[in-house]
Amino acid sequence: MGLMKALLPSAILTLIVAAIVGSTGSTGNFLSLENARLAGHSFYWSWPFFMTVMALNGILITRLAKSVAM
Repeated sequence: MGLMKALLPSAILTLIVAAIVGSTGSTGNFLSLENARLAGHSFYWSWPFFMTVMALNGILITRLAKSVAM
């Protein structure tokens, strides 16, 4: 359940960071940014960054839920 709750914040953070780094013309090295197209709109995206942020957010949300339950 923690990963499902982490999906939206992770996607938003990835879009923001990828847009900032991608707009400078950088590929982001380890971020491996790609210029994606969806329904005629172009945006920058990074799967490695998304997966990393998703894991961190999932862990954080799970730990917060456990601490509140105690």
